[in-house]
Amino acid sequence: MLQTALILAFVLASLVAMFAIQNAGAVTLRFAFWSAETSLVVVILVAAAAGAAMASLAGLPGWMRDRRRLRAQSRELDILRNKQSSQPSPPPESSSRLSG
Repeated sequence: MLQTALILAFVLASLVAMFAIQNAGAVTLRFAFWSAETSLVVVILVAAAAGAAMASLAGLPGWMRDRRRLRAQSRELDILRNKQSSQPSPPPESSSRLSG
Protein backbone atom coordinates (compact mmCIF):
# COMPACT_ATOMS: atom_id res chain seq x y z
CA MET A 1 0.00 0.00 0.00
CA LEU A 2 2.75 2.44 0.96
CA GLN A 3 4.77 1.56 -2.12
CA THR A 4 1.75 2.18 -4.39
CA ALA A 5 1.12 5.57 -2.76
CA LEU A 6 4.78 6.50 -3.17
CA ILE A 7 4.75 5.57 -6.87
CA LEU A 8 1.50 7.48 -7.40
CA ALA A 9 2.96 10.56 -5.67
CA PHE A 10 6.08 10.36 -7.85
CA VAL A 11 3.99 10.11 -11.04
CA LEU A 12 1.83 13.06 -9.96
CA ALA A 13 4.89 15.16 -9.09
CA SER A 14 6.43 14.32 -12.47
CA LEU A 15 3.26 15.38 -14.29
CA VAL A 16 3.13 18.67 -12.37
CA ALA A 17 6.80 19.33 -13.14
CA MET A 18 6.29 18.61 -16.86
CA PHE A 19 3.23 20.88 -16.93
CA ALA A 20 5.15 23.65 -15.17
CA ILE A 21 8.16 23.43 -17.51
CA GLN A 22 5.97 23.52 -20.62
CA ASN A 23 4.24 26.69 -19.34
CA ALA A 24 7.28 28.82 -18.56
CA GLY A 25 5.97 32.26 -19.54
CA ALA A 26 6.13 35.33 -17.34
CA VAL A 27 2.98 36.27 -15.43
CA THR A 28 1.94 39.15 -13.21
CA LEU A 29 0.35 38.19 -9.93
CA ARG A 30 -2.03 40.72 -8.40
CA PHE A 31 -3.63 40.57 -4.97
CA ALA A 32 -5.37 43.64 -3.51
CA PHE A 33 -2.73 46.38 -3.73
CA TRP A 34 0.18 43.99 -4.22
CA SER A 35 1.56 42.84 -7.55
CA ALA A 36 4.61 40.84 -8.62
CA GLU A 37 5.95 39.51 -11.88
CA THR A 38 7.31 35.97 -11.89
CA SER A 39 7.57 32.87 -14.02
CA LEU A 40 4.51 30.67 -14.37
CA VAL A 41 6.72 27.70 -13.42
CA VAL A 42 7.19 29.20 -9.97
CA VAL A 43 3.48 29.85 -9.56
CA ILE A 44 2.55 26.29 -10.56
CA LEU A 45 5.16 24.64 -8.33
CA VAL A 46 4.32 26.84 -5.32
CA ALA A 47 0.61 26.16 -5.80
CA ALA A 48 1.24 22.39 -6.03
CA ALA A 49 3.44 22.45 -2.92
CA ALA A 50 0.84 24.49 -1.02
CA GLY A 51 -1.87 22.01 -2.05
CA ALA A 52 0.24 19.07 -0.87
CA ALA A 53 0.89 20.83 2.44
CA MET A 54 -2.81 21.56 2.94
CA ALA A 55 -3.72 17.94 2.16
CA SER A 56 -1.14 16.74 4.69
CA LEU A 57 -2.50 19.11 7.33
CA ALA A 58 -6.05 17.94 6.61
CA GLY A 59 -5.00 14.32 7.25
CA LEU A 60 -3.07 15.13 10.42
CA PRO A 61 -5.98 14.91 12.91
CA GLY A 62 -6.95 11.43 11.71
CA TRP A 63 -3.33 10.28 11.86
CA MET A 64 -2.97 11.60 15.41
CA ARG A 65 -6.25 9.95 16.47
CA ASP A 66 -5.10 6.61 15.04
CA ARG A 67 -1.72 6.88 16.79
CA ARG A 68 -3.44 7.63 20.13
CA ARG A 69 -5.81 4.68 19.67
CA LEU A 70 -2.93 2.36 18.75
CA ARG A 71 -0.96 3.46 21.83
CA ALA A 72 -3.98 2.85 24.10
CA GLN A 73 -4.63 -0.58 22.59
CA SER A 74 -0.96 -1.49 22.93
CA ARG A 75 -1.03 -0.57 26.64
CA GLU A 76 -4.24 -2.58 27.11
CA LEU A 77 -2.67 -5.59 25.38
CA ASP A 78 0.40 -5.37 27.63
CA ILE A 79 -1.82 -5.26 30.72
CA LEU A 80 -3.79 -8.31 29.55
CA ARG A 81 -0.59 -10.22 28.77
CA ASN A 82 0.81 -9.41 32.22
CA LYS A 83 -2.44 -10.55 33.87
CA GLN A 84 -2.39 -13.79 31.91
CA SER A 85 1.22 -14.57 32.77
CA SER A 86 0.71 -13.81 36.48
CA GLN A 87 -2.33 -16.10 36.85
CA PRO A 88 -1.57 -19.75 37.62
CA SER A 89 -2.47 -22.10 34.82
CA PRO A 90 -5.42 -24.42 35.52
CA PRO A 91 -4.54 -27.99 36.38
CA PRO A 92 -4.80 -30.43 33.48
CA GLU A 93 -7.95 -32.54 33.43
CA SER A 94 -7.51 -36.20 34.19
CA SER A 95 -8.20 -38.64 31.35
CA SER A 96 -10.47 -40.78 33.57
CA ARG A 97 -13.21 -38.13 33.53
CA LEU A 98 -13.08 -37.91 29.76
CA SER A 99 -13.44 -41.64 29.12
CA GLY A 100 -16.23 -42.09 31.59
